[in-house]
Amino acid sequence: MADSSTDGGPPGPDPSTGLYPGQSAPLATLTATDQSGAVIIGAALALVFALIAMFIRLYVRLQFQRGFSMDDMLAATSMAFFILQSGLVFGEVHQGFGKTIDDVSPAGLVAIQKIGYVADIFYLLTTLLTKGSIGYLFIRLSPDINHIRAAYGCLAAATVFTVASILATCLRCDLQAPWIFINAQCTGLLTRWQAIAALDIISEVGLFAVAIHMTQGLRVSVSSKLVVLFAFGLRLIILVPILIRLKYLGDSISSSNWTLDGVLTVLCTQIHISYAIIATTTPCLRPFMAALSTNYGGPTETKTPSGTKLSASKLSKMTGNSDRSKRSAAQKSEVGYALEDMTVTEPERDIEARHSAVPQEDPGAKVPTTRWDGADYRVAIMSRNLSGDARSTQSNDSQKMIISKNTEWQVEYLGDGHESTGSRHS
Repeated sequence: MADSSTDGGPPGPDPSTGLYPGQSAPLATLTATDQSGAVIIGAALALVFALIAMFIRLYVRLQFQRGFSMDDMLAATSMAFFILQSGLVFGEVHQGFGKTIDDVSPAGLVAIQKIGYVADIFYLLTTLLTKGSIGYLFIRLSPDINHIRAAYGCLAAATVFTVASILATCLRCDLQAPWIFINAQCTGLLTRWQAIAALDIISEVGLFAVAIHMTQGLRVSVSSKLVVLFAFGLRLIILVPILIRLKYLGDSISSSNWTLDGVLTVLCTQIHISYAIIATTTPCLRPFMAALSTNYGGPTETKTPSGTKLSASKLSKMTGNSDRSKRSAAQKSEVGYALEDMTVTEPERDIEARHSAVPQEDPGAKVPTTRWDGADYRVAIMSRNLSGDARSTQSNDSQKMIISKNTEWQVEYLGDGHESTGSRHS
């Protein structure tokens, strides 16, 4: 049979490689004896997903321009450690990890164990940093001293657990070469990792318990509490790769072909770290933070009713107007209207009417909303003899957030030839 390339047909594949002209060989080929490509793809995807989560966190922080806190610093550090740990995994693959042990040179086998020894330490440190990020997020969100103590206690326990885990990982087998465990008399490795996984699970559950403790004291609706618990509870999914990794580790740690059978263990490790970093970003997203935020502070740039953005410097200039302008702004607000003060007498109404007749600088100008939630600030002075119904009218029918403030004041006056002093709590 004639070759298709000689009779005018399309050229055939190269007999040695099986590739057609113009095709290049893949970076890695997955076969029954070579799974290194799976390690590269899995580790790269885990790294990319974690980087995306960090960029989302960075965008959220820069959008609101509130600076960076300790939880952000720890999250960024954990990402840096994950990059280093992923580089070590790629180094293992370069030395032959993912292939059968017969295809790996003796020097490459030693290098794989050394690199994996260091990668395990970075694995434990990175997961600790993600827990620290969540713990300091608790501290930043709650002013309650009991919540802060609970968060610090959980972080202290997680730190102690991690130190113990690192010692258990490092001080193993022959102390002169603790990284060597293939074809060596090294017992108790699986038991050590089972203890490490147990401590990891305890610390993760402890973080969620702190979130439950925080929501118990919140005076918000049940749905808002569930949103908060859901945001922090998503981190508990991390228990799945921990347990699956432990299962695959038990299958491969005693294998005579560990360089190939340990692929799934490494992939579960990368998934664990990646999701731990992603879970530090989830509670920082606006839908979850809105359930905890009282909106006392707003972003540096605030949208006005016309849709433009107003910077903080311009806001400070606008809020420095006269009391008369502020009263006019409150009456023109789009979120409601100013109710008439029931305590003002008729002569006082005439005086106020004469003051309102004074021309304003720009009476037709639209006053921008100075808060993103449309809230405004109003003060009313009421007589202590007002009835309950009259008092309730000052709250805009309770359609807005009301802050109650107790004030102690003292009045001294002269009358009928003698001085009198009185005090009152309101």
